[in-house]
Amino acid sequence: MDAQWLKTQFELNPETTKAGLAQMLGLEPPAISKILGGKRQIKAHEYITMRQFFGLPSDGERSLKNNNGSTANAGALQLSENSQHEQNQQWVIPSGLLEERTSAPPDQIKVFKVKENTMEPDFKIGENVVVDISDRNPSPPGTFIISDGYGELIRKCELVTGSKPPKIRITATRKGFQLQTLELSDFRIIGRVIARLQWL
Repeated sequence: MDAQWLKTQFELNPETTKAGLAQMLGLEPPAISKILGGKRQIKAHEYITMRQFFGLPSDGERSLKNNNGSTANAGALQLSENSQHEQNQQWVIPSGLLEERTSAPPDQIKVFKVKENTMEPDFKIGENVVVDISDRNPSPPGTFIISDGYGELIRKCELVTGSKPPKIRITATRKGFQLQTLELSDFRIIGRVIARLQWL
């Protein structure tokens, strides 16, 4: 798992190098090669530094605490719409509730509205989904908000193992949707869908 996770991070971040990671960790470059080869495990403190190196949130960044232990950031979820009125709206969810389900810091959680029917019946037009925008890595596979340059779409994404440059398999639940395999330069992953907001 350590080796595959690290390989995936390098594939998704082609501008990074083993030497750069080794330097940040205070290790010699051969240590990174050993991890990638499955001969050495990642230590807990190294994992936190690695997440920072690849631009991922590290554990402990989930919420800011006051001296008395209360939550300083309530975890406001901002709507993704473009109008000034809607940008000022916030859906406030207690950060404690978020921490039960995700390690993402509250400012990395956003709400997006589903605007198409390609993922029905799982996600319907007009529904709001909660998205972790710090998680843009489709390994493991999951449902993501992506952008094709024209708008925001909801799709299932999966990293094609061993592909160089990294390729992402994109699917949807609607019958007849044609599977696509794209490079990361062809589109942008905005974040992983982690919940659906549903009216009762």
